[in-house]
Order: sequence, then C-alpha cells, then structure tokens
Amino acid sequence: MNSFLGHQTTVDFYGCHEERINSSNYIKKVLLQAAKMMNLSVVNAIIHEFSPIGVSGVIVIEESHIAIHTWPEHNYVAIDFFTCGKSYDLVEGIDWLAKEFQAKKVTQSQEKRGNLQEVKKHTLVTNGH
Repeated sequence: MNSFLGHQTTVDFYGCHEERINSSNYIKKVLLQAAKMMNLSVVNAIIHEFSPIGVSGVIVIEESHIAIHTWPEHNYVAIDFFTCGKSYDLVEGIDWLAKEFQAKKVTQSQEKRGNLQEVKKHTLVTNGH
C-alpha cells in the first residue's frame, strides 16, 4: 500500500536556449511530447506567453499536473511534475527536455506529498454528524 498521496519532482534547467524557452508554442509541444514519453495521460494544456518575455503553463494530466515557468533572460526553466498515487519514471522525459532546451545543467529533487498517516489523523468524519 502506498503511504503517500503524491510524488513531486522539481527540475531546474540552467543555461537553456533563450529563444526556445520563450515560445509558448514550443513549450507546449515539448511538454506534451515529454508527457507521452513518461506515459502520463494528458487532459488539458494551458500555456501563457508573457510580454515581453517568459512562459508559464500547466499540463493537466490524469495523474495530476506538470507546471512550468521560464526565465529566458536568465536561460532558466523550472518544471514541477506532480503525480498522484505512485511515482512515475520521469528520467527519459527529463533527459529529453534537457536536450530540447539545450540545458547546460539540470538538477532535480523529489518529495513525497500527503503522508496518509497524517491525512487520516486530520480527516473529518462526515457521516451525518
């Protein structure tokens, strides 16, 4: 049995290609391809291109979400993968994104979210009372 509700993987991409990470069309295309590579089921995608610079977006997946924000002026991309229930193998998709962004350095961290023991302690019983 899983002891956590979700798994969060945050990834920092440094030294990225400025023009690529400043295009909402490009970001949407590569995130959708990465989701497919990681066997995540896409529900919807909303990507916003800021003026004069930067892109933010969310890919809603059946497993939860992928969120992104880019700072082209700093050649930097931050991505958050959140999956419910089980941890997914994201390595292939993250490696592919690093190549697409032409990142010179990639760091990542993982965290389990929603400890079920804590959730059970703080769940209100709503059986009519």
